[in-house]
Amino acid sequence: MMPWYAYALMTMVAFGVTNFILKYVSAKGMESIFAVGLLWLAVGVIGLIYVIHAYTTGSLRENLERLGDARLVILPLVAGVSLAGGMYTIKRAVAAGPAGPVVAIASANAIMVAVLSWAVLGESLSPAKILGMILVMAGIVVMALF
Repeated sequence: MMPWYAYALMTMVAFGVTNFILKYVSAKGMESIFAVGLLWLAVGVIGLIYVIHAYTTGSLRENLERLGDARLVILPLVAGVSLAGGMYTIKRAVAAGPAGPVVAIASANAIMVAVLSWAVLGESLSPAKILGMILVMAGIVVMALF
């Protein structure tokens, strides 16, 4: 298995390509909601393929049994709605503004994840991590304003 940071770097590249493509199609005149609809369609097809795979291999049942609290199934669905909303709003933002600062601001969600993980899951927020978050925010302000 690859280390976590390899997956994180691949995610950075994938999201970078996605956001650039959204900017490109906007620059070429594609309507925002149409582009996002196509994106959702692609994600939905991949999601459906995965669910079928999980069902046929028994992984779906195993994961639901391991869950313990069946009500938690709603959380990934809420996350999906949140992701869809975020993809729509980032598409609108990159269509209307400069792509680099827009994506930098959107990518600051890592700070929100860190703070929520600290508050809800009890993960640590060392002074170095807090300083890093402050530096990221300062960098985004500089990138967005200058």
